[in-house]
Amino acid sequence: MKSFPPDVIVLDNDSLLHARLARGKHAPRIVQAKNYRLAADTFSTSVVTPELVNEAAFAETLRRLRTETGRWDKASILLPDSWFRMNLIELPSFNERAGDAAEIVRWSLKRTLPIPPEDLRVAFDVLSRTPSVVKLLVVSALEKTLAKLEAAFTSAGITIVMIEPVGLNLWNAIAVRENGTPGDRLFVYVREREFTTAVFRGAQPAFLRSRNLTGERTVQQEIRLSASYLRDSLRTDKFAQCYIAGIGGGDIAAAVSTEFASPVTTVALRDFVEQTPDLGGYDAELTACAGVFTG
Repeated sequence: MKSFPPDVIVLDNDSLLHARLARGKHAPRIVQAKNYRLAADTFSTSVVTPELVNEAAFAETLRRLRTETGRWDKASILLPDSWFRMNLIELPSFNERAGDAAEIVRWSLKRTLPIPPEDLRVAFDVLSRTPSVVKLLVVSALEKTLAKLEAAFTSAGITIVMIEPVGLNLWNAIAVRENGTPGDRLFVYVREREFTTAVFRGAQPAFLRSRNLTGERTVQQEIRLSASYLRDSLRTDKFAQCYIAGIGGGDIAAAVSTEFASPVTTVALRDFVEQTPDLGGYDAELTACAGVFTG
């Protein structure tokens, strides 16, 4: 297991999932897990990252969490993919160690964001570099929200060591168990209000997008639209493997199989951990918790 604290929080607009992991013989063990409902007005809606507006109610949830789970003081937080903007960008030159590197990345995002880029906290990773192009994975979220979350946890006696999207850590758990670096793989993660679609070539993402589900189209219709876009943009109509996670697995797997005539695997928590409590409905999120330690 990577050197992260054993406690992981998966936060959503209306719930907080806590999981405690331990080392197993061949895979992590989830030795404790519980979901806590949040007050309906804890977070406001936003075009990017929801803002924490009912800090008192959130503090009370954290107090209950600490009371019921014993003494611990550090955690990683996983947030919904839609709370972030995940971009693959190319720059003619880039020095990630330069003092203004983050500002250069923000400037490159200006045309794609509905809010000023200076309002965002930005993290980036250099994926590849040639003499003419540097390719980056950029993950950003509203600084105000992240700062308020960190302050709330600090007040509860918990230091946050990492904040990342659920979907990327779910993929970490999947990818570390693959043999070698196979061809293009499709990853689809569906939740009640959003879904994430990604394509990975070897170890690197070739496409990343998270969309909100508005009810105007069914998930199957959204899958068909995404499939059409991927065929046009990536010039591919078949994948070495498709991975489906989240709710509606059977219907979504059937839709993906129809669109791409490719093998489909539905992510099951039991394939990624050696032990887990009986907590139905959170297989994908708990798999993502395991991904924190295996990516």
